[in-house]
Amino acid sequence: MKMIRISLVDDHPAILNGLRMILAGFAQVEVLGGYVNATELMAGLAEAVPDVVIMDIQLPGEDGISLCKKVTTTWPSVKVVVFTNCNDRHYVKSMFQHGASGYLLKTADGEVIRAAIDAVMRNEQYVHEELKEVMFQQIITNKRNDPYTTPLTRREREVIALVVQGLSNQEIAARLFLSVRTVENHRFNLIQKLDVKNTAALVKKAIEMGLAE
Repeated sequence: MKMIRISLVDDHPAILNGLRMILAGFAQVEVLGGYVNATELMAGLAEAVPDVVIMDIQLPGEDGISLCKKVTTTWPSVKVVVFTNCNDRHYVKSMFQHGASGYLLKTADGEVIRAAIDAVMRNEQYVHEELKEVMFQQIITNKRNDPYTTPLTRREREVIALVVQGLSNQEIAARLFLSVRTVENHRFNLIQKLDVKNTAALVKKAIEMGLAE
């Protein structure tokens, strides 16, 4: 059995260290590197291409969805396994549509992580058991959610109203007493929930839905 080479991407050092410890206990698995953002990963891949990239979705700078597409487009042989706290169906759908082969929640234990790695190496898709029902409904059957019935949290409604007003992430953070990173995450969530591609489309959809004027 050949060595499976793996690269890790997560902006939390504790997660990277935890994954390294888990993977160290697997036979025929080698960790090539651990990275905290898209820029570091792309630089690492330019030096050594792994068989599998295990990545979070919410990363500083470029998000995991666009990063996944970039990785699988540039290196088609690389399998991407998502490792995240995001269990929203919009994330699951987007990651698989952008090239992911596996999707795990961070509650996954070593046995599940190993099963995911082995599955994607067999060119199979792997979905954490907790997400299988969502996957069948949203990904495999390719059903689309009606954005007009998508529930938004109170904070998301506050953020989207300020986005429509043209405020920057820094300005929204100051207005709502949040960190810029939190605002970035809310904006990212809104783009996924409302099934739009960018901020301009988000503003248009918000106005159509009556979320802002």
